[in-house]
Amino acid sequence: MAPEPLNFLCGVAGSMQVWRPAAPGRWLALTIGQADPEFPLQLLAAFGAASSLPG
Repeated sequence: MAPEPLNFLCGVAGSMQVWRPAAPGRWLALTIGQADPEFPLQLLAAFGAASSLPG
């Protein structure tokens, strides 16, 4: 299981884009997701420490 917020993003999105910005040790992710078919689509962004990304 991935750590949060990656676990949440993986649960609501089929794919996501991840960048490592110029600031060392960080990442930024962007995706469009839907928690449930009855809920609206949402643009989701998250950031975190590079150590939380899988190898």
